[in-house]
Amino acid sequence: MTGTGKLPSLKALGAQRGLEIGSAFTGNQDSAYRRLVAYQCGLITPQWQLKPRFLRPERNSPYNFAPCDAIHAFAVRNRMAFHGHTLFWHEEPIRWAESGDFAEVKESYGGFIRDVVAHYPDAESWDVFNEILDEQQRYRNELLIRKYGLQFIDFCLRTTHETAPKARLSINEYNLECGQDWCRSKQANMAALLRDLKKMGSPIHAVGIQSHLSTVYRASPRATLDMIDVIADQGLDVFISELDVNDSTLPQDIAERDRLVAEYYEEFLTGVLSHKAVKRLVFWGISDFDNWVVQGYTSEKRKAGTGAARPALFDSKNQPKPAFHAVVRALSAAPARTATP
Repeated sequence: MTGTGKLPSLKALGAQRGLEIGSAFTGNQDSAYRRLVAYQCGLITPQWQLKPRFLRPERNSPYNFAPCDAIHAFAVRNRMAFHGHTLFWHEEPIRWAESGDFAEVKESYGGFIRDVVAHYPDAESWDVFNEILDEQQRYRNELLIRKYGLQFIDFCLRTTHETAPKARLSINEYNLECGQDWCRSKQANMAALLRDLKKMGSPIHAVGIQSHLSTVYRASPRATLDMIDVIADQGLDVFISELDVNDSTLPQDIAERDRLVAEYYEEFLTGVLSHKAVKRLVFWGISDFDNWVVQGYTSEKRKAGTGAARPALFDSKNQPKPAFHAVVRALSAAPARTATP
């Protein structure tokens, strides 16, 4: 059953506990899939349609808002919140906004931020930055972050806040949920960044913990809770922002694989949702029908001949899998939390 009343609604379960439930969305036009997303989710985030280089690859090129406008319209029609992802991403920088003169950077990048944020004045929140930290050195080796560091980060946060003073601003990062020793430096780097931003009075409201759960390097609910404690100690909320389970190393047998994926979801979410600082849970595609892992856009891929990936809560026909019911159980066990002012 795809998105009808015969299944629990994740967004309704979340709302009972003060949790927003959402999904990444590409704008796929399939009617059954759209009904499923609208029934299960109360928030939509564009998967790639707001990435800076997609929006405006050249200084003099027009903004390509049309694909994201269609996603925004879907959210509005279905009374869903809209989350902007993202105003800065190291992997697809807008080179035309780079300069060795910070005044020029502020004019170019500040103009870009103001244009994009003003285009979606009802956006509930924005990922101002996506993936700016490194596992070793503090910041990624990307020109604007490397050269201007906190100056640039603070400037972008303030510019976004000035343009949309009611929107909640987030820094989104991966490997904050990682249980491996080599992830600790990134977690420490995030803690240091948040302390510095607080000292500067920078407008930031949340941290996104992506939570792409790997079967190669397993996530740790305990390590994630430790990271959430650090974030909450700075007075910030936590968004579980890109949740899925990559089943690349799991058995070929579908029933067994689905069982293991469901266990992974339930173990992680039961632990993480016990912390009341977690205010949002977003899946990076709730169905295998339209999903980046299934489509092969990740470095962790299943070996040829072992079957297609099955990372999401619903299968390629938009039917619920054990993972869906595992998430229902985890949400049902989560404590209620107070709404963010």
